[in-house]
Parts: sequence; C-alpha cells; structure tokens
Amino acid sequence: GQFKHDPNTGMMCWHQDVIDANNSSGSLEFSIAGSDEDVFFPVQIAFSSQSLMCPIEITSLTNAQSGAPIPNNMTVRVVPESYQCV
Repeated sequence: GQFKHDPNTGMMCWHQDVIDANNSSGSLEFSIAGSDEDVFFPVQIAFSSQSLMCPIEITSLTNAQSGAPIPNNMTVRVVPESYQCV
C-alpha cells in the first residue's frame, strides 16, 4: 500500500490499491523520532471503498400502495472481517 501524512489534520492515510482474494490482508509499520508514545492515542481507524465486493445499487423506491416515488439515498459501508492495532 501507499501512505501519506497530512500535517494539517495530524492524520496518516494508508491506501491499498486492490483488496481481493489474492490480496486480502496488509500491514502498516512505521517509525518516527521521539519518545512520547501517548501522542498516538487514541487511534482512530476508518475504512472506505469506491466500490463494493458485491455491487448493488438502489435506483428508486416506490410506495407499494400508491405507486408514488419515495425519496431515498444509499449509504455504502465497508466493514473489515477483522483488524488489529498492536
């Protein structure tokens, strides 16, 4: 994967180009100068993806009784099977 540090937000973003059956895991290890480990905690971890492993799209919703369209939006979530922060 690739990483970048954003000093304005204090975030380090790690990007894995492909996650599939042949590339289903990864690790990130880094070293920095300093001795205060507490500056890294609490750790916040988020996962995102531009596509789903099982692509599905809801194009419209309709009321079954009246046939009227129902306003909607779709939220896509990526949830890893597991991860460790050690």
